[in-house]
Amino acid sequence: MRFNKDQIELVAKTLADVAKLLFASSVIGFLIPGSSGAVTVLTFLIGSGFAVGVFFGGVAMLRS
Repeated sequence: MRFNKDQIELVAKTLADVAKLLFASSVIGFLIPGSSGAVTVLTFLIGSGFAVGVFFGGVAMLRS
């Protein structure tokens, strides 16, 4: 099954939104002092890297 252009655009925009949410949640968790689930620098870097990867995947899908 192949996706049509509208479906690809919708998936790409969803991936971009998920990437924004991933990045925002890792930044907010990293910047809140005394939060119950302390975020380490490694967790922040991995979350940020994953968010960037998802974002670029969505952008690449949108361009095709």
